[in-house]
Amino acid sequence: MTYPDAKSVVLAYLKAIDERDPEAIAATLWEDAEFRIPGDHPLAGTRVGLDDIFDKFMLPLMELCSPDVPYTVEISQLVAEGDTVVLDCVARSASRTGVPYEANVVSVFTVRDGRIKVMREFFDTQYFVRTLIGAE
Repeated sequence: MTYPDAKSVVLAYLKAIDERDPEAIAATLWEDAEFRIPGDHPLAGTRVGLDDIFDKFMLPLMELCSPDVPYTVEISQLVAEGDTVVLDCVARSASRTGVPYEANVVSVFTVRDGRIKVMREFFDTQYFVRTLIGAE
């Protein structure tokens, strides 16, 4: 079986995020994928498996964001070597109350056999809490 390269997998994941397409997002992840989200807030922690990732990270994140403002990811840099992809980007949206959100994020992905196995994110968690959670 031929698998896409790691960079293509991450780009497909980002496209699915941009389109808010849960099925396409899930197709880029292993069933036992692991997301590590930093901070001291309700979305923080290590999420393992599609249900945990969707139920405790992705869906709550979208609930914090305005449904009227797209959640976009602007790639500043994407570097891939072997099964590791490092993404430097700016995530943009707005809180439910309309407060603009613009965060610099670095994500490190481990891709295995054509799907994301691990994602670790690094961002200003105080800004995240103040802008999206504190704006409720």
